Amino acid sequence: MSMTVTASLSKQQIADFHEDGYLIVRNVLSAKEADELRRTVQHEVKRDAYPASLKYPEPAKYTVSGNRIADPGLTEIAEHPTVINAVESALGQPAHLTAYVAYLRTPGDKGGRAHCDYKRWRPVGSSLNWVFAIIPLTDFDTSYGPFLVSPKSHKLTEVIDPDAHILDLTRPNPEELPPFIDPELKAGDLLVVNEHVWHEAPSGTTTEDRCGIFNKYCAVDAPPAAGYYPYNPAALDALSDDSKRLIPTCFDKPITTTRLLIEDASSAASKFLLRRDAERHHWELPGGEGWEEEKGVGWDVGARIGSLQEITQTQLGLEIPWMSYIEDIEEDEGICRVYGFSDENLDTDALANGGCEWFTKSELKQRLGESDTICRAVETWQRDDIIRGKGKACRQSRHQYE
Repeated sequence: MSMTVTASLSKQQIADFHEDGYLIVRNVLSAKEADELRRTVQHEVKRDAYPASLKYPEPAKYTVSGNRIADPGLTEIAEHPTVINAVESALGQPAHLTAYVAYLRTPGDKGGRAHCDYKRWRPVGSSLNWVFAIIPLTDFDTSYGPFLVSPKSHKLTEVIDPDAHILDLTRPNPEELPPFIDPELKAGDLLVVNEHVWHEAPSGTTTEDRCGIFNKYCAVDAPPAAGYYPYNPAALDALSDDSKRLIPTCFDKPITTTRLLIEDASSAASKFLLRRDAERHHWELPGGEGWEEEKGVGWDVGARIGSLQEITQTQLGLEIPWMSYIEDIEEDEGICRVYGFSDENLDTDALANGGCEWFTKSELKQRLGESDTICRAVETWQRDDIIRGKGKACRQSRHQYE
């Protein structure tokens, strides 16, 4: 696939994106390029696609995604200069690739109903600044099935307190949705869509597969509250040297543990809760062995919020209503995914028992050393240049934005 760099988006195009919630760049791929990529996706679907329980061409939506970016013929579209230019212009920031997704819908599939894809419990949907980069590989028309958007629907969601350290959002009211329109996407076009824009994909009438790329990119300063999708080294190596920056996290070990940095923010000098490990005799963050809360999500993996809520309830008797991803730490047995939680109304005396104790940042550095992973997590958590949202468990908020 050839990749020709195009001129930057105009100020008017960017202004229109922020006003309407989407922008269109026509003919990003030639007809030949789109057809070539479509055939590649079809081949990969027939070979191995999610969900594995289905066998092509049963009526369904099939996915080739995630670390499959390293498969031959699938890499270049994720780093296409025109796509990245449009995405980063819309975000106003350099981008991280949070989801690599090729969808193929076989004839007879019912399509998708109206929804928006900001979802607090999903790694690909819980950033506060992310966009879809949709590239049809067949025309998205009444025959194949259109992709409809509700212009300005992203304005139904607002930040509740812009000055808060961890931001929260209002819930959109579907009854206020502006009318849906058909942007008349052709094979090879690019549609960049704001995370809060409502959209739907009605079924078509054709006897051929409907196919497209539906990648998601977040701003580097707005990590997903649920945590990043865990790319492996093969995915990173598949990208060109200039594009490796698009991969936010990369490791060849599984996420085995998850821990929570609990901040008492009731005073100017925040304090953080640590537990004393009775067997190993060292201080650690609350948490332990984590697990995927939502089964059968295919490519959208990595969230540990639900499991960490259960663990902290057992260890501390504390109900954590939300948490936000901080970082991943490599350990001998695997990767530890670390989240943070902050509250001004914690019962600090009740929590400071059973081997638990509160420490200020300076006390942590004195006790553990500045290079300790917990001290580094505190520094990352308190950064003012990171935009964080509130991640929640699937069981808490699955229907909040649908």
